[in-house]
Amino acid sequence: MNGRELVESVMARANEHPKKLEGFAADYVIDLTGESGGKFRLRIADRKVVLVDDEATPPKAAVSIATSDFSDLLQEKVSAMSLFMQGKVRLQGDMGEAFRLESLFRS
Repeated sequence: MNGRELVESVMARANEHPKKLEGFAADYVIDLTGESGGKFRLRIADRKVVLVDDEATPPKAAVSIATSDFSDLLQEKVSAMSLFMQGKVRLQGDMGEAFRLESLFRS
């Protein structure tokens, strides 16, 4: 899967379970590096996740991760914390919010 497909799979999974989105109300950036990556801005509001192009609102948190590591995270082969401890994830903004995003990545 390329980066966009990975992000869209996360969004679809999250939107199937809107209860998981309670308490989220902000923009987040996922920057997938390496082959077939890309930068994706997610807006979570009203228990729904959408991709947006609007950069007027600063993101609450930004996560930079290799596309391959993101794929492993989605397949639950590795945790966000272990990737962070290995220096494979860079975070900007509210670190607590960035780690809360992991709940969207889990099935």
